Amino acid sequence: MKKDFAHLRDSRSIRWETLLLAGLLIVTFIPFLSETLFTTKGEPREAVVAVSMLGQGNWILPVSFGTDMPYKPPMLAWCIAFLGWLNGGVVTEFLSRLPSAVAAVAMILLTFRFFARRTSVEVAFGAALITAGSFEVFRAATICRVDMLLTFFLVASLYTLYRQWEKHPAGTWAPSFAGALLMSGAVLTKGPVGMLLPCMVLFVFRMLHGERFWQTAVSLALSGLLSLIIPALWYIEAFRQGGNEFLDLVLEENFGRFTGSMSYGSHEHGILYNFTSLLSGFAPFTLLLLISLFGKPWRGVAFRWRGAGWLSRICNTDPVKLFSWLAAIVILLFYCIPKSKRSVYLLPMYPFMGYLMAVYAQRLGRIAPRTLRAFGWVLASLGALASVALLLIMTGIVAPFGSGSTKVLIETLVGEGHRLLPPAMCYLTLIGAVILAMVLARRSPWVVAIGSFSYTLVIYWMVQAAALPASMNMKSDKVIAAGIERLTDRSEPIYSFRYGKMDRFYTVNYYLGDRLLRFDAEFPSDGLLLIAPHDLPSFSTNIAPGYTFTPFASLGRSGEVKADLALYRFEREKIN
Repeated sequence: MKKDFAHLRDSRSIRWETLLLAGLLIVTFIPFLSETLFTTKGEPREAVVAVSMLGQGNWILPVSFGTDMPYKPPMLAWCIAFLGWLNGGVVTEFLSRLPSAVAAVAMILLTFRFFARRTSVEVAFGAALITAGSFEVFRAATICRVDMLLTFFLVASLYTLYRQWEKHPAGTWAPSFAGALLMSGAVLTKGPVGMLLPCMVLFVFRMLHGERFWQTAVSLALSGLLSLIIPALWYIEAFRQGGNEFLDLVLEENFGRFTGSMSYGSHEHGILYNFTSLLSGFAPFTLLLLISLFGKPWRGVAFRWRGAGWLSRICNTDPVKLFSWLAAIVILLFYCIPKSKRSVYLLPMYPFMGYLMAVYAQRLGRIAPRTLRAFGWVLASLGALASVALLLIMTGIVAPFGSGSTKVLIETLVGEGHRLLPPAMCYLTLIGAVILAMVLARRSPWVVAIGSFSYTLVIYWMVQAAALPASMNMKSDKVIAAGIERLTDRSEPIYSFRYGKMDRFYTVNYYLGDRLLRFDAEFPSDGLLLIAPHDLPSFSTNIAPGYTFTPFASLGRSGEVKADLALYRFEREKIN
C-alpha cells in the first residue's frame, strides 16, 4: 500500500500553539499540587519508597517499614527521590506529585504535535484539551501514582513506532531505537506490560497496512527486546539484593495480577467494569456524547461495512484515524483479559479517544451545532453554580449548617475563605462562566467547542484550589503523625501492625519519614506499638502472645484506616 506523507506540517509552524497549550497545561496541573495532603494509602505508599531511597542511600531496592520491598519498578521513585535530593533530602507532597504532572503535560503536548502535523491544528488542539479535561487524566496527573508516568512512556512509544512506520513505506526489519528507549521507561515504571502494549498495537496496525508478517514481527520483537536491556540491569541487581523474595514479588505482581492468582485481593472485576470506567473517566465529554444522540450525529454517514471488501475498506481508512481506533481498541481488549482491573489501566486510551472525540465534535459543529452549545451551557451553568455555592460559604453569607463531617467541611470552607487562592479561583471560575456564555451566544460552533473544552480546565482550577483541600485535608493522617512526633523521642523505634498482607499505615509512615517498623516481622522485646484498639485483643492473643500492652496515647481517627488509632507500650513477658 503506497503511503504519501507530503502533507506533514512543519513542526515550526505550530510553535505558538504549542507554547499556548503548554502554558495552559502547566497552570492546570502544577501550581495546586501541594494544596491537598495525602489522605489515601496509594500516594504515600509510592512516596515513602523515595523517602526510603534517600534515607538508606539505596536506589535499587530500598525497604520501607523495615522489611517491605517496593512492589513496582523504581522509575517513579527515582524521579521523586531525585527531586527530593535537589530539595535537600526532603520529599514533599508537591515533589511526590510533580512527576505525574510533568508526565501529563509532556504526554498531552506530544499528542497535540503528533496530530497537528498529520491532521489540522484545530482538531489537534481540541484533542489536547479533551485529553487534559477528561476526569481520569486530570486525577492521574495530580496524584503520586505510577499510572500517568506509565501513560506518558506508553503513548510516546506508540507515537514513535508510528513515525517509524511513516519513514519506511515498504516496511523494515530494523528496530526502533527511540521506541525501545521509551518502552524501557515504561517497563521500569510498571513492568513488561510497558513493552507488550505498544508492540501489540503497532503489529496489528502494520499488518492491516499490508506489511509482511515476519518483517513486522522481527522489527517489533527487536524493539521489544532492546527495551528490556536497561530494565534487566535493574532486575539483576535487585535480585542480587532481594533474592527469591524479590523474585516471588515480581512474579506475583506481573503474572499473578494478570491471571488473578495473587495471594491477596487486587481489584478483581468483570469485563463490564472497563466500560463503566471509561464512561465515568471520560467525563464531562461522555455528556457531550449523550447530548449529541439527540442531534442525529449519524446523519449523512454511509454504513458500508457489510459484504465483501469490508477489510479492504478498513485498511484504506485514514492512517491516523485507523491508528487511533486500533490503539484504543487493543488497549481496551488487552485489559479485559486479566481479572485485576482498574480505571487507570485504561489511561493510554485517552489521547486517542481525545482525538476521535475532537473529530466527532468538528462534525457536530457542521451538522448539529446546537449540540455543542447545549454542552457549553451545561458546563457554564455547573461552573457558575459551584463557584457561587463555594463563595457563599467561604464569605460567611451562608451560615454553617449540618452536623458531623458536613459541619466540619463547612467550617473548613469558611477557613479557606480567609486565604487568597481558594476564593480567587472561585471568582475566576465565575468570570469564566460569564465569558463562556458570551462565546456561546455569538461565536462559531468550533469556537464554542474550544471555549467549552477550555472551561473544563478552569473548573479543575477551582476544584484543586478550593473544593479538594477543604474536603480531603481534614481526613489526612498527618495530624496523627504529628502527635506521634510530639509524644515520642525521635530515636525510639515505633512498631506497627495491621491485619491484611498489604495493609500498612502508609500515610503515617510517610509523614514520620519511614520511621515505622513491622511488629510481625521483628517481634521485638519492648517498645511502642501503633495499632487500632479494636485489633488489639485478637492481635495480643493470636499474633503476640506472651506480651503485655499498656495504653500510651490515643491518637484519634485515621482517615486512611477508617478507625481510631492508639500507641501502646509493650514488653515481652519474662519466663521464669
